[in-house]
Amino acid sequence: MSDDSGSSFSATFLGALEGAASVLLTLLVGYLVARKGLVDSSTVHKVSNLCSTFFLPCLIVVQMGPELTAGQLRRLWIIPVWGFVSTLIAHVLGFVGYKLFKTRAWVIVAAGRPNTSALPLLLLQSLATTGVLDQFANDGESTDKLLSRAQSLILLNVVVQQTITFQIAPWLLMRDRKADSDGEDEDVENGPARLQPETPGKHNANINPIVQDRECVGLLEDQDGRDYGTGGSADYTKAMQPIADEPDIHWPQAISFLKKPLRKLGGGMSPPLIGAIVALIVGLTPPLNNLFYNEDSALYNSITSSAKNLGGLFVSLQMFVVGAQLALVKSAHAGLIPMTYCMLVRFLVMPGLSLLFVFLTAGRGWYTNDRLVWFLLVLIPAGPSAMLLANIAELVQVDQGSIAAYLTISYFFSPLIAFVCTLGLLVVNAASKRIS
Repeated sequence: MSDDSGSSFSATFLGALEGAASVLLTLLVGYLVARKGLVDSSTVHKVSNLCSTFFLPCLIVVQMGPELTAGQLRRLWIIPVWGFVSTLIAHVLGFVGYKLFKTRAWVIVAAGRPNTSALPLLLLQSLATTGVLDQFANDGESTDKLLSRAQSLILLNVVVQQTITFQIAPWLLMRDRKADSDGEDEDVENGPARLQPETPGKHNANINPIVQDRECVGLLEDQDGRDYGTGGSADYTKAMQPIADEPDIHWPQAISFLKKPLRKLGGGMSPPLIGAIVALIVGLTPPLNNLFYNEDSALYNSITSSAKNLGGLFVSLQMFVVGAQLALVKSAHAGLIPMTYCMLVRFLVMPGLSLLFVFLTAGRGWYTNDRLVWFLLVLIPAGPSAMLLANIAELVQVDQGSIAAYLTISYFFSPLIAFVCTLGLLVVNAASKRIS
């Protein structure tokens, strides 16, 4: 290695390390703020939902839209395809670990789904600041334009991986909930005896147990076979609640066959996917593209600029929220084997596969010769697991303790991504010689 190449390697590594450190520090601030009690769990949960359901779609619309022309889609198809294939491979590796080591099912999602939104977007900002990203610029392309183009490509992959996660992660994590329920000792059908004396001091201090015949209280809600006054915890207040005044809406008979498919389709659409559909429609429609994305248009300085400002809140705020979530979720021991296996997949195996993929395929005319695209193909499958794993665990009511412990440790190893960035540059330079 010559002195110039060695100097370039060192500069790239230091720049990437600084970028990774800035990501970790943003996360750490969120962690410390939550530990100090300046934000509570409810606030963090609401802000996290706001980021994923509003700020991220805004960012997708303003960043992806200009790149989603017909010509650009033909040139950039490799990004979503590799995002899908690499995610599929990672989930298969997670399933292998799940079966091999008899772990919980969250290991499949933890190994299969990297953080492909906030972390790489913030990392790209840092790489642009340190000058590392400038090595992938086209002739005459400014740093701001380069960063915007890089973020749009990352978001194109985000939509693919978010869709995959929302489709399969809840189903996988339900396995853990079933395992937890199977381990419970109490059997609902064989619960407390129906004639068990009432606990003193409850139900207006009734001394004698109140025994009800089920046939006589059929209009009241049955609580798993327990009758009022026998368990001390039955609650029949729902039977006395007013009936909700909601209109009875019926689909027209002519289109009633569309009811189930459309409801199923709507239930599977995540906010990022909706944002991507809007960006795709606007991007592929020349009049709309010009109206919203042309800086000289009437709507750019109002609607587009507002969406851009709101989308810009996502990057740093989401990483801050990730740190706060790690501090607030009660963690439990995740197990050495599951944690080690997931981190090996996320920080070693998947980056290694992506480096090998780019080294073997880039510069051979199979897809675009854009050096930035090659670099992002390396970056897409790398890094710690997505914090979305904990959110979905909460959604399906699975214990988040072991998941939180794993995520906390994995994010503190996130500066390892600096090695991936540096090796990615070497692979991109090697592939560039094929077209020079």
